[in-house]
Amino acid sequence: MVKKIGLIALLLFPAALIAQNPESAIGGEASVSAGAEYSTFNPDWGCPSVEPFGCNAQMYGPTAVFNFDLHQKYGIEGEARWLRWGGLGHMVQSNYMIGPRYRLAHFQRLTFWGKLGLGGAWITTPFYPAAGNLKGSYFAYAPGATLAYRLNRTITLRADYEYQIWPSFAGPPTYNPTTGVVQQNANGLTPNGFSFGVSYKLLGR
Repeated sequence: MVKKIGLIALLLFPAALIAQNPESAIGGEASVSAGAEYSTFNPDWGCPSVEPFGCNAQMYGPTAVFNFDLHQKYGIEGEARWLRWGGLGHMVQSNYMIGPRYRLAHFQRLTFWGKLGLGGAWITTPFYPAAGNLKGSYFAYAPGATLAYRLNRTITLRADYEYQIWPSFAGPPTYNPTTGVVQQNANGLTPNGFSFGVSYKLLGR
């Protein structure tokens, strides 16, 4: 239910702005855009490396993104990502985040943004509902960066990197048959990866 509410909010936010008169919805330097990306992530589950392309069980999936830029240098970015392909044993990860972004550099058609997303992350671990696996939702935050190349007034190509931090994530406990000890796992989770796509400007210059 929470996941559905988050998705509806992300999708309806730009739609609500478009429904208004453009002059009243945004200021002279503000703009609204929405787009789609294809993501590839190291899920930080069963991976020997933390590098974004260093996992033998890399995960893939679509991402929906919107930007409400209050000014040419700063704004708000929201995203919904569904990593449903790859991974181990039908593992699934998804997240819904929103937060500020700031323009770090600009050169002709290229713009480099820094961002910080906050929201919720969901995971179904491999082979769930088998013993020793879980399905749950967690608070997450994600610093990241976006390189944008403006093709024309309305269409922009995007390359995005994101490092997610799930501080409260606790993996399933493991049992050591030699010692008879049940080990609780509470090290958090840090998926990270890249997304590539395109955005379309709905309102603004």
